[in-house]
Amino acid sequence: MAASTEHPVSHSTLAFGRIYADDDGESHFGALSFDMVERNFAPPAPPFWVSRMDEAVRQGFLVVPTGWVGDPHPAPMRMWIFLLDGEMEFETSDGERRALVPGSTLLLDDTSGKGHRSRVIGGNIATLAMVEMPVLGR
Repeated sequence: MAASTEHPVSHSTLAFGRIYADDDGESHFGALSFDMVERNFAPPAPPFWVSRMDEAVRQGFLVVPTGWVGDPHPAPMRMWIFLLDGEMEFETSDGERRALVPGSTLLLDDTSGKGHRSRVIGGNIATLAMVEMPVLGR
């Protein structure tokens, strides 16, 4: 079977989850999306889909032990998390819960207010990559 050279329409936008605080300090899940543009990003390799490139402050890795529970807390910084291994659950102050599995991505944008609850679920540690993002408006 020959490989397809067509670019699926689904690559024109990528969507990710986000936790944010509203004006009353309640945290909620939301969504944000990034437009993708086909670019010659790594010549001489063929072009592929690329989003805008945002500034980052720093990056690192987190290893969270089995059974760890973070009672309601604001995010310590505005950051993207990328779950590499294990499973975690996040609960916003409005009561909504979402489980993350390896490959999941979430922007923690609730640096004020009531925050969110997070915990490791399942029987394994959770390994995450994180990227600190600048505070909006700075």
